[in-house]
Amino acid sequence: MASAERLIQNFKLHRARISLSCLSIYAFLALCFLIVQPSLAQNQKLADSLLNVLEEGHFDDSLRLDLLKNIAIHSSDPSQKILIGGMTQKLARKVGANHFLVSGLYSVGVGYRLKGELTFALESLFEGAVIAEEEELWHLLGQVYGEIATCYSANDDSPNALLYNDKAINALRKAGNQTTLAILLLNNGYDHYLINHLDTSLSYYEEAEKIFSQIDLDIGLAYTTGNRALVYWQQGENSSAIRDLALAIDMLKPLGDRYGIADYHHQLGSVYLSLGDVQNGMYHTKKGLEIANDLDLKEQIRDASLKLSELFELQGNIDSAYHFHKQYVAFRDSINNEETIQEIADLRTEYEVGQKQAEVDVLTAQQKTERVILAAIASLAVVLLILGLIVYKYYKQKSRVNQELQRLNQTKDKFFSIISHDLRGPVSSFMGISRLIKFMVQAKETDQLLEVADDIDESVERLSALLDNLLNWAMQQQGHFPNVPEKVDLKELSDDLVKTLHTMAKGKQITLEYSVSSEINLWVDRNTTMTILRNLVNNALKFTPEGGHVTIKAKQVTGVAEIKVTDTGVGIPQDKLDNLFQLEDRKSTFGTSGEKGLGLGLQLVYEFIEMNHGSIRVDSEEGKGTTFTVRLPIYETGREPEPLVHKRSETIE
Repeated sequence: MASAERLIQNFKLHRARISLSCLSIYAFLALCFLIVQPSLAQNQKLADSLLNVLEEGHFDDSLRLDLLKNIAIHSSDPSQKILIGGMTQKLARKVGANHFLVSGLYSVGVGYRLKGELTFALESLFEGAVIAEEEELWHLLGQVYGEIATCYSANDDSPNALLYNDKAINALRKAGNQTTLAILLLNNGYDHYLINHLDTSLSYYEEAEKIFSQIDLDIGLAYTTGNRALVYWQQGENSSAIRDLALAIDMLKPLGDRYGIADYHHQLGSVYLSLGDVQNGMYHTKKGLEIANDLDLKEQIRDASLKLSELFELQGNIDSAYHFHKQYVAFRDSINNEETIQEIADLRTEYEVGQKQAEVDVLTAQQKTERVILAAIASLAVVLLILGLIVYKYYKQKSRVNQELQRLNQTKDKFFSIISHDLRGPVSSFMGISRLIKFMVQAKETDQLLEVADDIDESVERLSALLDNLLNWAMQQQGHFPNVPEKVDLKELSDDLVKTLHTMAKGKQITLEYSVSSEINLWVDRNTTMTILRNLVNNALKFTPEGGHVTIKAKQVTGVAEIKVTDTGVGIPQDKLDNLFQLEDRKSTFGTSGEKGLGLGLQLVYEFIEMNHGSIRVDSEEGKGTTFTVRLPIYETGREPEPLVHKRSETIE
């Protein structure tokens, strides 16, 4: 099993030889400190050098802890890791340095795992995980979780190995440590290899190799090469597997990593054995077993013993085969016996129960805090609600006032528009009279001037009456247009209208006629109805050329009065008929004699007809004239009329 020390490689390999004769003790310590900070790598030569420094000098607790940690990191000797890790724990507990305490527990766990003592390894590692999590030492927690995963992997428990590898990766992402993350990716790839997820395994190796190349970590590249060779072997690429396993061994030799060398010799022996090459299989397996015996690596001894038993059996050497098989069984049972498995399970359960209890304690404290916060929020919410109601009431009242002001302002604007529009027609008629007077003076027809003077007097009198009527009507309104239905004689209304606009018609030499029965009585508001008819007749006169005709006709039809205002004017274009009564364009339209309008007349007509529960229709043809047909309710004794259905406009067929 090649696992790159399963997370302990987070210090960069320092391959340069250090000469103590060229450096003082303190300079050497400072250099070692700088070397080991960025990443991890086993280097037994460096570990031995640091151990000599520790034994020969006297240092304060801080430097001593640094030295102990770095010796354990670089050592490839399991017994030395356990010894140095124990010394680190003792001193760290004395000075209260939890960071170093976790490092010491981690080193002891790695040492015991390498020796095959998985129960002792997990006991130490779980203790370190608890401290690292409490202190939020994410980098160390990632290392510890990764080593726990390695222990489960060594016990052939791939699900738990993958579980703790994922936890390790999450912790390292929090720490932002790329180097150790790469090692975890390498380990995760190996665990997927063990459950035959070969493609997934290769993807993890590829990601890890990129990071190892960026940080120039040779041991990481060596283990990536060796572990990938095992995948090649399973995929049937035997030559690639042999090549890369040999390359990995050569890469590890200058680093002094005997654990990895032993493991890859064993794996290389397995490859040769699968190919039937007993000689090479025997050589590499014995080489791996020799190193494993020196380092007391129980897993390596177990696996190598099994392979040698098989190899000697193939050679017919039954005694040697039996010897190595007995050795295999002994080491297998010492690692994987039921008691050990149960102890490992109990350790995990104890750790997880401890974690859950810690979570419960935290949640209990959070609940107490949350209750206090909720009470404060509730009080604040009540205050805000009261303030909100006050503000809402204020703005609602203000909104009503604003709406009323806006309505009053709109009503005012409309009254001014009506007054301006209704006065414009009669006033403009004086222009025709003035031209007529000039013509008579030039023609010396002075006899007719007296008649014109009478017309002027009559027009002024009617204009004054009209102005008084409009002003009185405006003064009666209180924020809205008064609409007081009453019995109105249509013929009387038409007489007043024709007399008011007679002068304007005469000035343009237009024949203005009306035919209204005296029997037609309307149930309408007098002022708005007068405005309706005045606007329609005024528009007819404005858009009818000299010599034309404008007629007003009325008749009673099925409960309503139908009033038609017809002219022989210019007509209305087809594209304007649909929007004729909508005030979408306030541009003035000029009449046949250049009369200027405000663009308000027809909109007022439509609104006032609706106000009086009537309807209007228009028929027009360009160049021939226009007819407006207005229907208004008639007066019926004893009851008010029902509203009629309104139409915006209808075009001629």
